[in-house]
Amino acid sequence: MPEDARARVLLAACFAQIGRFEEAKREADLAIALRPDDTMVLYNVACALCLANKPEEALVALRKSKETGNRSAAWVRNDPDLAMLHGHPEFEELYPPEEASSAIAAAEQ
Repeated sequence: MPEDARARVLLAACFAQIGRFEEAKREADLAIALRPDDTMVLYNVACALCLANKPEEALVALRKSKETGNRSAAWVRNDPDLAMLHGHPEFEELYPPEEASSAIAAAEQ
């Protein structure tokens, strides 16, 4: 189904994992065009773009994801797909370590 944004994101991640970075970027862009305000599509696009070694573009998608509702700092900071963003000033601003720590502490209570 060519209009399935989630399928496009999964395809983008698959392309990125096998080193086909331009195809990954194309599929990520199509997913965003299809669902520009879908928090999870944007989040998964950020993951796929990290896998495609496109950190600046991943940060754009991650910022949009947060703006549309993804506020789980603990999840974002522990997602291995986003590890390359750790230490980047924009990532640290979006999801400060203390937000993740407080979310984890609250969940443990």
